Amino acid sequence: MTARTPSGRNIMLITLDDAVAVWKYKSVFGQALHTPNLDRICAQSTAFHAAYTQAPVCSPSRASFMSGQAPHQSGITSATSNPFDKISPQKMWPYMLRHGGYYTSSGGKVMSNYKPLPEAEHAMIYCDERKLFRKDWAPPSKIMTEFGGFRGGQATVHEAHDRRYKEFQSSRSAMQFLASYDSDAPFYREVGFYGPHGPWITPRRFKEMYDETAFHQPRAWADLPPTGEMLDRTFRANFDASRIDFWRKSVRNYFSALSHVDHHLGRVWDVLKASPHADNTVVIITSDHGLHLGDRNRLRKGTLWEQGANVPLSIHDPAQPAPHVVTDPVGLIDIGPTVLDYAGLRGLEDSPGRSLRPLMEWGRDPDRAVPTFAGNHAAIRKGQYRFIRYADGSTEFFDLGRDWWQTRNLGPDHPDYAEMAAAHAACCQEHGLDVTAIDAVA
Repeated sequence: MTARTPSGRNIMLITLDDAVAVWKYKSVFGQALHTPNLDRICAQSTAFHAAYTQAPVCSPSRASFMSGQAPHQSGITSATSNPFDKISPQKMWPYMLRHGGYYTSSGGKVMSNYKPLPEAEHAMIYCDERKLFRKDWAPPSKIMTEFGGFRGGQATVHEAHDRRYKEFQSSRSAMQFLASYDSDAPFYREVGFYGPHGPWITPRRFKEMYDETAFHQPRAWADLPPTGEMLDRTFRANFDASRIDFWRKSVRNYFSALSHVDHHLGRVWDVLKASPHADNTVVIITSDHGLHLGDRNRLRKGTLWEQGANVPLSIHDPAQPAPHVVTDPVGLIDIGPTVLDYAGLRGLEDSPGRSLRPLMEWGRDPDRAVPTFAGNHAAIRKGQYRFIRYADGSTEFFDLGRDWWQTRNLGPDHPDYAEMAAAHAACCQEHGLDVTAIDAVA
């Protein structure tokens, strides 16, 4: 299927679930977010601070970045349990790795769902066995306690119960793989973490890392405008942020879940760096989408605002073990082209994604527009701006450099509005959504 042989660079893809772009939240609520392992990885990696999901919900996002196709190209624009209803396994870039000489190994929720892929599709994409990591959703009450807040703030009391968590099982599986793999073929290994997806159950010690009384809401939240009937119907509010104590407990629960994942990320990283694969393994760390943490009375995913669309993305190339921050916009759709570039294999057909290696080597792409789609609603990030166009034709236009919480819609009278509207239409067209057709229907 491929014209070239693999370059010999191992690839490890590590995904989180519902993770915010952590560098934006390090101190925004007044108390530090603890991700020491991600921090030390980024100290020798490239961190993309303006990385965006192509869909702010799990299934279409994962289908997009694992295929290199935008949601409207593949037809996967909403939640689905089986991406292969729309995309053949041959369109997934891990399939290309396997058939290009790589040993491909699954491990947790990366491509779709928390269950293993169906047997037929798994066998086409991966070389090893299907894996199921179980989480005990109803452990005996005697080993649990509750800290309150959204979804209860449950925690296990004793470290002996850490093995109940998918994070433990996913990390242990990856560590065993790294310790035992000795084939001459380069490997591609997935590590799909459950957290920080709700209900944010963690070992107790991760809840106790945070003093809930130290959390404070940003002053900008007082200036957030009403969202209106259409937005409230489409991106429904589900949280009352005026209940300050409840909000504080809720953010503590989320932060603790993120710190719990970070702990297991560190376990995998340490084993990798102590292994024979340390100097030959490219590590990509990301999440499927972001999450609102109380702003606009939302504690949820699914919106086109910055907090739902911006995601963490870090790439470690052991040949370039230095910290580097990229602020030009990029997309998760770029992961596939980047992996295939490192593998020395032919790129994806019909993908608007781009390899990120030039940016990792201090290149620039400041004028690129990167989209996020929620059904027929669409947004782009271009330069300092975020431009959102809803299916009813209404728009929002924000200057993120001055207004990260998006409190002030600049409107059509702004001198850059027309240029951004044109860039939005062209970007949507490139990614399979014709906004003029939506206008015609409307």
